[in-house]
Amino acid sequence: MARHPELLIPASSLEVLKTAVIFGADAVYIGGEAFGLRAKAKNFSMEDMKEGIAFAHEHDVKVYVNDTEMVTDAPIIIENDHTLVPVRAILEYLDYNVDWDGDAQKVTIAKDETTLHLIIGDTQATRDIIYKGNTHSYKNPLEVAPQIINDSTYIPLSDVAKAFALNITWDSDNREVHITQYKKGDLTPLIEFGIISDDDLNKGEYITTQEALNTIQKFYTMPSESYFNRWYSYDKFESLNNIDDSSKKLLIHLHSRNLLTFDDIAELKLEDNLTNLQALTYAIRMTGSTYDCSSQIKEIRLSEPSDIYSTAYERSFIDTEDTANTQSPISRADFYELLNKILFFNYSRGGGAGIYTTSLYETLQKQIS
Repeated sequence: MARHPELLIPASSLEVLKTAVIFGADAVYIGGEAFGLRAKAKNFSMEDMKEGIAFAHEHDVKVYVNDTEMVTDAPIIIENDHTLVPVRAILEYLDYNVDWDGDAQKVTIAKDETTLHLIIGDTQATRDIIYKGNTHSYKNPLEVAPQIINDSTYIPLSDVAKAFALNITWDSDNREVHITQYKKGDLTPLIEFGIISDDDLNKGEYITTQEALNTIQKFYTMPSESYFNRWYSYDKFESLNNIDDSSKKLLIHLHSRNLLTFDDIAELKLEDNLTNLQALTYAIRMTGSTYDCSSQIKEIRLSEPSDIYSTAYERSFIDTEDTANTQSPISRADFYELLNKILFFNYSRGGGAGIYTTSLYETLQKQIS
């Protein structure tokens, strides 16, 4: 077996040890206060030795984005049980907009409707959220302050994750951080959450409205059985009383989630193929903002195709605002890809407790945890 020379670095302090480990030392030589040949040198206290040994052992941590290892010029660091990553990695692997102001020592990270401002050495960040067309600013306490190490700017991954509703899991056995985000053509997250199955991928080219709504319903927890009795309290539904009970439950459930209006339900033809306009309408409502102190989705008022397509384009659900295909059936593949996009879209919700950022992915993760 080929062997490479071992790089052994003598460390006179905890700070030197950490620097040596970060920049590739295979081994570090240290001495205690009461022993060691370098007795007159600055040596380690027992507490420093424990921290230094733990740091060296714990430093071998990998970060994966959609199962691709995050490889950076500057190493990933563990400090006080928190993962620090070079800000450049956020730009390259997460496709966020990152700006550095050297004079102010400030990092600005932006994605969708959220912008995070971090200052080197400061454990207080500022988070801006665009909500109902207005920008709202909030103080955002950090678990670890951003810092510059050997000319590389490091930011705390966990704090960035909270600000942008990033989907992060920690594999303690392998000491790996896994970040999951939207990847075109990869429907694995939808399958793992039980939204669709492998068999669904092999069904017909188009998808009926009934099947599409049944699929959308899987994003949400079911209300109590008594809730479904509301169907019979609405006069508008009398013309639909001939449909089966499962369809009634489906429609009243999605009405409770602000995805279907009374008029939508009255005009639905469940056996027809789902149109592009319908699919985008549901996608926008699923990722919509709520009014203050209310569960009402403000996007439910959008009715003009041009408004629907414009909003979908702004959220990167579609590549063009052209409304020529509004009444054309959406293919099954395109519908599933649309669900995959909205699964990872970060949207804002507001109410009495303030405004926060979330995603359907985050909501589903909480439901199964």
